[in-house]
Amino acid sequence: MVSIVTGKINSGKTTQMLARYLNNPVGDGFISLKTMKDGRVMKYDLLQLSNNHETPFVVHELDLLNQEVATQLGPYCFLKEGLDDVEKRIEQMIQKSVEPIYLDEIGVLELKGQGFSNILKKLVASKLDLVLSIRQDLIEEVKRQFKMEETEILRDI
Repeated sequence: MVSIVTGKINSGKTTQMLARYLNNPVGDGFISLKTMKDGRVMKYDLLQLSNNHETPFVVHELDLLNQEVATQLGPYCFLKEGLDDVEKRIEQMIQKSVEPIYLDEIGVLELKGQGFSNILKKLVASKLDLVLSIRQDLIEEVKRQFKMEETEILRDI
């Protein structure tokens, strides 16, 4: 079953996912932690729910150091090392049949075959229970492209 936390941009999807996990700390996965400064998003780190390990994932192009970029969306650079690390950890969760697996921020990049696209295909194919956050306006397209058959909306924020 693919459970979807949905809403508009900045509507509290990540907060809802974290609360859901903390209320019943079963499974594992990742949520995106946003860091703001002077009204600007500085970076996103991915927090692994089971152990609070943070992985640098997205930085604003103005703050990019000597890091390899997997892809870029507007001024935001998605770090290859962070993406590779999270994919490896999720593959381990799949091998161990961890349920549910949480993954925050499925969207435009995945629809373009970037970002979490590869690991999302593996997650869906695993038939494990998943909890994903997807913007309202992208749900149907994500479900179709990634062949998500059994889904439920957990919260429409």
